[in-house]
Order: sequence, then C-alpha cells, then structure tokens
Amino acid sequence: MSLQLSRTNTQIRLCTTLCALLLISTASAENACSSKELQGSWELQSAIYRDQSGKVVAEIKDQQTKSRKLIAGRHFSFITWAPDGKFQVAASGSFSADANGYDEQVDATSLPRLQGKTYHFQCKISGNNWLHQGLEDGIQIEEHWARVSGGAQ
Repeated sequence: MSLQLSRTNTQIRLCTTLCALLLISTASAENACSSKELQGSWELQSAIYRDQSGKVVAEIKDQQTKSRKLIAGRHFSFITWAPDGKFQVAASGSFSADANGYDEQVDATSLPRLQGKTYHFQCKISGNNWLHQGLEDGIQIEEHWARVSGGAQ
C-alpha cells in the first residue's frame, strides 16, 4: 500500500509540474509578438531610457513627447514630435517579429546614426498594449505603446 501511495504521489507531482509548464508556455506564446499582431498604428504612451550603469538618461511621460509607429506588411515607420508640433525624428525600414522578439532594420532616417542599423527588442503584446524593450546604441530602452487602429484586436 505504501508503494502504491508513493507512486500516486509521484504521478500527481509529475502531472502538476507538466500542467504548470504548459500554462507558462501558453502564457508566453500569447504574449509574444507576431507580425500579424503588430499590424496597425501605435502611439507611444511612455518610455524610459537607461545607460549601461542603469542610470535614467531620459524619460517620456505625460505626452511630453509624441511618437507614432505604423506597422504595415513587413515594414515600419515612426515619427516623433514635440507637443507644439515641432519635428524631432523619423525612420522607416523593414521588421520581423516572432517568439524570439522584434527586429527593425532601418533603411531611411532623419538621424544619420540610425542609418543601416538593425535593432533587436523583446516584444510583448497584451490586448492593445505593446511593451518594446532592448538596446539601442548602448542605451536600454523600455517603450510602452498603445494601439490606435488596425491589426489584430
């Protein structure tokens, strides 16, 4: 009887572990970005930028800077401007997205330092919110975008 009970406990623990792994795997897959989910128009809600030591070097909140990113097919473009309408930066290029993240290849930009570069970001979608984080020229960025229109809903 003791052997039977031990085997039953082992089976219960194994089942519990497998169920937990399945739930974690499913949750991760649901949050991962795909090209289809990213299609549409996005507006920047907030952002924080840190140097290599973790010190905050810039922050965007309370709509003090405006930015809109458009994703169509395999291409992206973005434009950033001040609340008074003054232009700051724009860029466009191609992108790819899968369970490993989001990659942008910049082929046109108003900032020469971005020209021709490829950037890799972690990417999570939750409803109409997109968390975009990674390194850009040595600066750790964390951007929070909200869907404006189009794409998977």
